[in-house]
Amino acid sequence: MSGIEFKPGYQQSASPAALDPQEQLQVARAFEETGSLFRLLSTLRTRRMGLGYKSETGKAETFEWAGGNTVTQPEGPLAWESQAPPVRLSEVEEALLAWAALGPNGVVLADVPVQGALSGLLSWAGRTIPASSNDLAVDLMVVNDDGVSLYRPVSERLSTIEIRTPDDYAKVLSWYRNDRVQIDPARPDIGWMTAPEGTHNVNAMGPGQYNLNRPGSTWFLPVGDVGLEWFNMLLSAYEWSGFYIQDPDSGKPAGCDEWIRPGFLEVGFPIPIFDELALILHASQVACSVQNIRLACEALGLGAWAVGSYSDDMVLGAYPDIARGLGFSFLERDNDRNPSKTVTCLGRPGVIEPVVVPSAKFPNAAAAVKYVKELRYQSGAQLSREENWDERNNGPFTPGTMREILEHPKSHIPDWVEQAAIQTVDWIVKKYGACPAYVSPVRAKFSVQVHHVDPDFYRRYQTGDGHPYAITPAIADHFAAWHPGEPDPTANA
Repeated sequence: MSGIEFKPGYQQSASPAALDPQEQLQVARAFEETGSLFRLLSTLRTRRMGLGYKSETGKAETFEWAGGNTVTQPEGPLAWESQAPPVRLSEVEEALLAWAALGPNGVVLADVPVQGALSGLLSWAGRTIPASSNDLAVDLMVVNDDGVSLYRPVSERLSTIEIRTPDDYAKVLSWYRNDRVQIDPARPDIGWMTAPEGTHNVNAMGPGQYNLNRPGSTWFLPVGDVGLEWFNMLLSAYEWSGFYIQDPDSGKPAGCDEWIRPGFLEVGFPIPIFDELALILHASQVACSVQNIRLACEALGLGAWAVGSYSDDMVLGAYPDIARGLGFSFLERDNDRNPSKTVTCLGRPGVIEPVVVPSAKFPNAAAAVKYVKELRYQSGAQLSREENWDERNNGPFTPGTMREILEHPKSHIPDWVEQAAIQTVDWIVKKYGACPAYVSPVRAKFSVQVHHVDPDFYRRYQTGDGHPYAITPAIADHFAAWHPGEPDPTANA
């Protein structure tokens, strides 16, 4: 299941959510009354202490939500136990943050020359973050007190710029309500000190993550199909760059020998370096998503805590004897043919099914390469003559320009590129047992947890004479602005 979903009837069937007056007011406030980008950047901080949180108290605590482990963080100079109960984010708050993370924002410009790899773009649907070849390969898991849900807006657009006027604000809640599906009814069974049984000093979730996944918080976890990026990058490299995949041991071509000649494939690219490049391109998408959430939280007056020092393989489910995590499955690999000793994630049926060979969806190289190639040309796609995406979504190109693009030979991947890619993938699978070989095709390594800030922690420990610089006006006024009529748990500080 890819983030690229073509739904030709979407424009006729989609309708904005009906917002009550309070919801309309709050979404309008986010777009019209929050600080400028440069003002937000000036105060942007990681605020780790939220309502209901604890820090190095020296007291034992049972994480009922995370495997039932009883843990004790030794007492330290920043000992803290919030006196306020946790207050979960509202639906409006979560919807705004999810949209900031990777929500629809219109139609990309696709201003890539046809003679300069326009065909390398897998989608023309715009999101709030950039992506390698606009592949929409990163989805967003939303972990809160209701469980785990997947936020994946479809690859159709209602307008070239989705949010133009106040009448468009309702779309933000529509996408959150209609394009998000629950995949688990409870939080994943992971938390601080989740580790193999019998160990005493192993903390697979990182030493500083004591409050991660705590009730009341919302954990936004970008999960990416690195395999899709890898396979698409292979096709582009073979057609446009003249690089071929190279055996790192012998320096010889990885199965694509017949295409090594002038005008085709000419310079070797070792497999580990190619795999690392795919991972870097994936990481850049995720980093942009996390930063967008942080900026949105700064605007709304929420605490945003970027986290990455955890085992994402364990979070995904690679070690079910320790924790189920998100319940993803993994390929059993032969250690002798696994040079980097990496796990290979196969995803979860109906949730994320990455492009990886071998797998149920892609049992062989031909199936995977054809799938990635046809994302451009299948009915409904941007380079298809049937239900063409550009025509259906009103852009980015004029009808005359689009006809020229479709007719140009460089808009279509040559058959030899597909064959060379298949031979390469076959060779990698034969040698290493899986493709990609050196990196897992699914990653969830960088994320952000969001909560309502506990100002008392900062008043007690940080400078500012009762008004610490950590507490911005947006944070101080948050409950009055975003939770009117509800008690403010920070009012009696």
